[in-house]
Amino acid sequence: MEKLKRWPTVIIFITLQVAWLSIVVIWLVWYIRNNAMRADQPIGAWDIVIIVEVSILFLLILAGIYILFILYQRQLTLMRTQMHFISSITHAFKTPLATMQLYLETIDKRELPDTTKTQLLKGMMTENQRLKSLVDNFLASARFSYSHRPYVFSRVSLASFIINFLKNNELLLKDVDVRTNVHEDPEILIDREAMSLVFSNLVENAIHYSKDILRVDIEAWQENAWAYIRFSDYGIGIPKEGYRDVFKMFQRLPEAMALWGSGTGMGLYVVKMIVKAHGGNIRVSPGLENKGTSFLIRLPVVK
Repeated sequence: MEKLKRWPTVIIFITLQVAWLSIVVIWLVWYIRNNAMRADQPIGAWDIVIIVEVSILFLLILAGIYILFILYQRQLTLMRTQMHFISSITHAFKTPLATMQLYLETIDKRELPDTTKTQLLKGMMTENQRLKSLVDNFLASARFSYSHRPYVFSRVSLASFIINFLKNNELLLKDVDVRTNVHEDPEILIDREAMSLVFSNLVENAIHYSKDILRVDIEAWQENAWAYIRFSDYGIGIPKEGYRDVFKMFQRLPEAMALWGSGTGMGLYVVKMIVKAHGGNIRVSPGLENKGTSFLIRLPVVK
């Protein structure tokens, strides 16, 4: 998809500004010289009033041009975001749908042994899980566009929530070496569905961006009035200069795009917004043993 270029509009804006300023200066010089030649007298009060009024008029015109330029730039940014959104969602949905269709056609048109059918069905379930995750992310991001957050908070044990998440996502984690270490078991107030989406997004990132070691460490503890959950993987990692950008919507680093091209750039944005809506925050840092990436979530403990 062709990118929208910004530089022609900048040149047009600068040209218009220079042109208007030149007209103002030329008019002022002409008026002063013409008035002085006709009257052979110094500039009077009415002359000053006329000069000030015309100058204000030209300044207002310049301000109007500037406002129109800013609005145009915002519209251009919105159009670029929409184009990126359409491209991302199309590509993200196309891959699992095409894979599921291929599996279904294979089962329908060929006589396959039961073991092969089971493998294909598991593959379709995996692709269906990917589709569900994509839909959940899009719905969650749409929720952030509204002022209210219709979360259903409940009091849960952090250890039990982690155990239930691992149990409910066995298909997602079937090939992942998940190691948990819960030092303390505080109670937290969360929306179970939203926080499960946070956990699954972080785990999926670890899966997609790991080359050799498919392992995720989940560690939890309590310090004072805060509960901490750290997800650590052993993947390609994130450069330090990219820490600030990874939580932006549709933001994907070049290294991530080279390794896995089907991402939408929404996962970590959704993670940050959900954690923020729960009164917490999330930070990114180098992984354990300087391998991969660690995401540290901080949530308030129920008093």
